[in-house]
Amino acid sequence: MIIPAMQRLPFPSGTNPWLIRLLSFLLAGLAAGSALYWVLKWPTSGPPVRDMTVAPAAAVVDTDKLAQLLGASQGQAVASEAADVGEANFKLVGVIAQGSKGSALIAVDGKPPKPFRVGSEVGNGLLLRAVSSRTAQLSTALNTPASVTLELPKLP
Repeated sequence: MIIPAMQRLPFPSGTNPWLIRLLSFLLAGLAAGSALYWVLKWPTSGPPVRDMTVAPAAAVVDTDKLAQLLGASQGQAVASEAADVGEANFKLVGVIAQGSKGSALIAVDGKPPKPFRVGSEVGNGLLLRAVSSRTAQLSTALNTPASVTLELPKLP
């Protein structure tokens, strides 16, 4: 008579079936909560990385060293001709000639060189009038003759 002994439970459950249902529900909730806890604790790719970006400082360009790098001799200046107009000192560093359009890289008053397009004001009321392969012409207006001609040094 093994079968009748297996059908009996050690606690009285025949009168209250809701007790077994409640215990089963609590056990399933505990298992789901444990699984959720470990999923949220799952290791990520690594420790959080703090943002350590630093704004770059303005670059200071040493035009003499740049000229040496591009082939100028040590005693030779970047610009072969510097014109004093009023109080300004202009030095031609580079030229991009594109027909009637173009731009020039000009240093004004010893400051780092800046690009200027044909027709833009360089300083002291002077405009960049025209550019060629090795020169830049400055004048007070685009239709007047050039009052200052800046020239790049000859290549060795």
